[in-house]
Amino acid sequence: MRTGNSQSAPEHVSATPSSVNLVLTVTVNGQILYISSNCEDVLGYTKDMLIGTSIKNIIHKDDRFMLESYFFNKQQQSACALRVLKTNNDIIWFETIVEPIFDTTSCEYEEILLKMNVLVDPANDRILEENSPNTLLSSLFPDKTFPITRLVDAPILIDEAPFPIIIAKLGQIVYFNREAASLLEIQHPDEVSGNTIYQFIDEEFHEVVGKRIEQLQSGFRLGIIEQRWKKQNSEKIYVEVKEVPIYIHDEIYEYIVLHDISSRKSFHDIIHRSRERYQRIIQNSIDTIAVIYQNNWVFINDSGVKMFGANSYTEMLGKNIYTFLHPDNHDQVREFIGIVNSEKKEVNFSKQSWYTFQGKQIYTELIGIPTTYFGEAAVQVIIRDISDRIKAEELMIKSEKLSIAGQLAAGIAHEIRNPLTAIKGFLQLFNDEFQGKQNYFDIIFSELNRIELILSELLLLAKPSEIKFKNKDIRIILRDVVTLLETQAILQNIQINIDFVNEDSIITCDENQIKQVFINLIKNSIDAMENGGTIIIRTRVTNDSIYILFIDEGCGIPKSILDRIGEPFYTTKEKGTGLGLMVSYNIIENHNGEITVDSKENEGTTFKIKLPRINETV
Repeated sequence: MRTGNSQSAPEHVSATPSSVNLVLTVTVNGQILYISSNCEDVLGYTKDMLIGTSIKNIIHKDDRFMLESYFFNKQQQSACALRVLKTNNDIIWFETIVEPIFDTTSCEYEEILLKMNVLVDPANDRILEENSPNTLLSSLFPDKTFPITRLVDAPILIDEAPFPIIIAKLGQIVYFNREAASLLEIQHPDEVSGNTIYQFIDEEFHEVVGKRIEQLQSGFRLGIIEQRWKKQNSEKIYVEVKEVPIYIHDEIYEYIVLHDISSRKSFHDIIHRSRERYQRIIQNSIDTIAVIYQNNWVFINDSGVKMFGANSYTEMLGKNIYTFLHPDNHDQVREFIGIVNSEKKEVNFSKQSWYTFQGKQIYTELIGIPTTYFGEAAVQVIIRDISDRIKAEELMIKSEKLSIAGQLAAGIAHEIRNPLTAIKGFLQLFNDEFQGKQNYFDIIFSELNRIELILSELLLLAKPSEIKFKNKDIRIILRDVVTLLETQAILQNIQINIDFVNEDSIITCDENQIKQVFINLIKNSIDAMENGGTIIIRTRVTNDSIYILFIDEGCGIPKSILDRIGEPFYTTKEKGTGLGLMVSYNIIENHNGEITVDSKENEGTTFKIKLPRINETV
């Protein structure tokens, strides 16, 4: 359970004159988790535009380092002034209270609360009508004169302080110590006393400085702000400015302490550029890069969002990884995450299957790298989509099987054809002795011829015969095949219905091969309907394609073997060889067509053939 910091606010933090305008909650890495509902009114952004993104996207680049320093180096409530970018690129100055939200069990903070009060809004500027320090002072405090304190008149304790101090009245310098003179390289202090501090401050900050002076004069103690100042020789430096009101002779003065952060700022810029390069590498990676914490996605790059078919980054954020993972891989991934977390080493996981938001199955391989999230063990994963590679491997395996089947078929065919020729020759010699039993002789020759036909089909696998392509009407070929098989179908109480379109259905094909495909499919449907039923043969045409559907009411094909349909020697029939569909697939492929199959157990199967259409009449 996370709770707000129960300690009272430190003395240097006080309420601002007006109520809080904006509230954000971010992670220690700067990712926005929550933003108050008035965000669109104040900044112009909708909540969906910001949640899940980095706060650095809306913080002025020169203020990011200061904010990050509070995130990583502070364990208490603090205040600072920040510039925030609106959607129209205007800048709003916010007086911001940064408050860590602690976990009561671990006493560590994992989230940060930002309470932001508008300091200066260019759309509603009540302070400056002209961007001039003198205009500012006269508008705030008319008819006011300022005492001038020379450097030599200051108490020696402040003058010898090891950090730059400036005391001003309504922005007009009344005192600065030696360190301040050294930092700003002031050669003649007497010439500077009595001037405004604006001569040393970059013009970009004049407006917010005027507002802070107004708050100091009202007795408020302000947070730290980063500003760009100018030395007397106009060289620019970055400083952290801490301001508090002090009372001298019952009047309020501004007590300003400066800290030169130019070197630190330069180093931070180097680190920041390096970090941005690293983030660009992650975001632009073609592989998915994600972080898994307590089985949830807490970070995922753009490639991951696309891979899972999500609409946005926030759609993935916080989702359980097992919602997407195939159930067969759940135990393996749990073990994988456990090994990465316990052994603190990189682990490879070769193959797993996921589902996208659209239900599409994808195959991946991943690498797990130990990391932390809010100080607790997490796993960074690099996920590579290998679905195309898996398909290519399957095609390669299928091709190898076809090659082996072809070689085997050729060998078998030749070995059988030689003795078969001898048998047919001797039977011809005995033909005259079969007088009165000619029907038996005819049956023997019919079966031998059938064996030769089967051998010819086997040889097609190894050495396809010459294909003679001609333009044919697919409806005529289908009617011939139906006529051939209709008697066999009727004997098994099966009715074959045809539903052909009344349009030219011309294809360029080898008629005998296409007939062979249709015969194989219809015979398979007949074999699948032991109790009878109906086979529907339907054609549909488009401008460039013809579709032929073979729909039966048979037992269907189990999902577990559906993907293996067309493999050589793979069959569910007791006396089948598994070559029929394989040859059919091969023939359709050689005709630049496609075969797809859809089947449900105990409901039936549909084979759909797509062939190129010729737009002319035979």
